Amino acid sequence: MGNDLYRKLGAAFLITAALIYTIECVGTLIARSHEFSALYEANLLSFQPKTHIAGFFDNLFVPILTLIGVILFVYGFPKKTK
Repeated sequence: MGNDLYRKLGAAFLITAALIYTIECVGTLIARSHEFSALYEANLLSFQPKTHIAGFFDNLFVPILTLIGVILFVYGFPKKTK
């Protein structure tokens, strides 16, 4: 019973980390597209937008939640006995 709880908690932490990272990336893409459209309207397409593309370690919660999720998920699997 305890192992199943650890696997579920680990999966929940991993899904939460992935969801936060995905939302951050989608927000970055939306901001970048707004910069592209502003540059297009101003006829300044030779300039590159200065939007920072979000990385995995930019948000502190994503690597922490991933690490906790992996530890809980691995700990949830039963140990082999002889």
